[in-house]
Amino acid sequence: MSGTYSAAFFAYPAALLYLFGAFRQWQTLNHKKEANKTLVLTLGSIAGILHALLLAGSVVQYGGFNFGFFNVGILISLVISLLVIISSVSKPLENLLIGVFPMAALIILIDTITPNSDKVSQLTGGLGWHIILSILAYSILVIAAIQAILLYLQNKQLKSHNTSGLVKALPPLQTMDALLFEMIWIGMVLLTAAFVIGWPYIIDIQGQHLLHKTALSIMSWLVYATLLFGRFNFGWRGITASRWTLVGTSFLILAYFGSKFVLELVL
Repeated sequence: MSGTYSAAFFAYPAALLYLFGAFRQWQTLNHKKEANKTLVLTLGSIAGILHALLLAGSVVQYGGFNFGFFNVGILISLVISLLVIISSVSKPLENLLIGVFPMAALIILIDTITPNSDKVSQLTGGLGWHIILSILAYSILVIAAIQAILLYLQNKQLKSHNTSGLVKALPPLQTMDALLFEMIWIGMVLLTAAFVIGWPYIIDIQGQHLLHKTALSIMSWLVYATLLFGRFNFGWRGITASRWTLVGTSFLILAYFGSKFVLELVL
């Protein structure tokens, strides 16, 4: 658990800033206020700094790193938030923050009141690279899933001839589609690299209780690979691409958080 006075000092302001940033962007999306991208990204950046300080006190411990269930949630939510903030400077991705920021705030608040694993791990050689690449791949593919939800809703509204609201606020459909597949390609490259580098460390998958995790991760990779194949050969896009993306990300979430939840909090 990060629920100490020092942790709360970083956690509560970070959560409030994230929520305010998300609310401000939601107002823009619903045409209640004029767009102020600089304000939203500034709020997110300050929240991200506090988030990182909270993370440092939770994960970095004497003798190694604590990758407990909620600590990993804190880490991945930080990476996701920072990736979207940085990408939003040059690309029209700021509407993703409406989902990303509240998710980060919720994970931070849960972490402050929930006990965490006290197991400390060492990061050496290939294992360290495997973890880093896995976290980056996971983060990018979760962002892709949020993008897929927006793309799905945008397609639904266009098919019902509704050109106001969400459709009017989001970038053109072609741009949204291109951004989705850009994220998936990057995520797949990182996920493949994580598999290749990490394979020697998970050969004894039954002894490490990793059989189900490995199987779900491979299923996720196959779903994304099928989607990219369909895109290249059959021009898959829109609702079809959104559905495949969400299925692939669901397998990925179950692979990591599902197995970790059972091993640390149930068994």
